[in-house]
Amino acid sequence: MNKPKCNYRCALGLVVVLLVIFVGSAYGLHATSSTKFCLSCHEMTPHGKELMFSSHATDKNGKPIECSQCHIPNGFGPKFLAVKIYSGLKDLAVHTWEQPLAIDRLAHQPTARRFIDDDNCIACHADLYKDAKGKYAISDIGKIAHDAYLGKNGNTNRNCAGCHINLAHLPEFDQRLEVNASFKARLLKEEEHRK
Repeated sequence: MNKPKCNYRCALGLVVVLLVIFVGSAYGLHATSSTKFCLSCHEMTPHGKELMFSSHATDKNGKPIECSQCHIPNGFGPKFLAVKIYSGLKDLAVHTWEQPLAIDRLAHQPTARRFIDDDNCIACHADLYKDAKGKYAISDIGKIAHDAYLGKNGNTNRNCAGCHINLAHLPEFDQRLEVNASFKARLLKEEEHRK
């Protein structure tokens, strides 16, 4: 019995198929990481509105901050792929089988904060002892907390989003906090403007 041999056409065909799969996957990963894609689901509209009026609406260069800048690890590698696959499947399941607008944001907040990678925060906030634009020093309490984060005076197991809550999103239950007064005022002003 003669075994069929794979000639150069077969090898070329295999390379083309693999190339199409690779390019298609790369395009899919890029497209599903865009803010436009994220906000295409109606349940994400409140999050988009909150971001628009937050202190994190734009980066230090004045460019709008994209969802992926906070919610997806920087670079391309195993961590990026793991988060994309997990988040994508979870979001698809919630969108398809649950009532996403009825989800208890308070209950999900601690888990959601764990999915904000500190490296994403540090990409914009390289000097943890100054504000994002590098102009002003942070408070004395902020210095103590950042020293603990960096292991200089003790240790902490909290990530950036574990301490810095409500910077990009402000659910209704956190609007009562005094630290969120200016963020809440911007949201309320927008709501009044729409009426």
